[in-house]
Amino acid sequence: MSETTLTRESIVAEAIRLADEGGLEKVSMRRIADALGTGAMSLYRHVPDKESLVREMAAEVGSAYPYPEELLGDPDWRRRVHIAAETDMQLYLRHPWVLLAHAVPRAALSRSSVACFDWLVEAFTHLAGAVDESAGLALLVWNHVQGAGLGAVGRVLVAPGSSLDGGGFVAGLADNPLADDLPRLRELVAADRPELCAAMPMLHSGIDALCEGFAARYAR
Repeated sequence: MSETTLTRESIVAEAIRLADEGGLEKVSMRRIADALGTGAMSLYRHVPDKESLVREMAAEVGSAYPYPEELLGDPDWRRRVHIAAETDMQLYLRHPWVLLAHAVPRAALSRSSVACFDWLVEAFTHLAGAVDESAGLALLVWNHVQGAGLGAVGRVLVAPGSSLDGGGFVAGLADNPLADDLPRLRELVAADRPELCAAMPMLHSGIDALCEGFAARYAR
């Protein structure tokens, strides 16, 4: 690729491809330049450093997972919270590295992320009223989803290139000798509760619990 055809978009697209394939640690200016057939120094004319590149990457993939604009203003805040949570989880399952990118506040402050936060805050104003109270609830939801996302894609983050671990912690107890001498955990394994082992059911179960707590708080 000649310097005249090299663009920020092509750089970001290649960086996303590398991150999806091997995690953020595989993203380097040298690898991107080699893939695009140009010199590494040429990239800096479009992206000043890797931190800026990661922000651009997170913004690009995040823009494909917006919260539904048509529900802005809908007073059914519970439904909207579930939709927001599932949207974010789908993003993390498709691009696990985004979890790490979003751990840096500047990388999380993209146009799409800010719009999603405003959407979720507006949803909670139908429960809490005040914007600051609603923002606090929205952040609690995001914290839960990020924790659930880490549980779902942690294996890929630790060992880039591996497959997603769909079993989870409880599934791992089934063949773990550490549970043999713990009667409660043996009972748990014998109960065969698949919903405790899958990412989406656990995500929504947690959201249900949060929403029940939120509703109880503001009912008082």
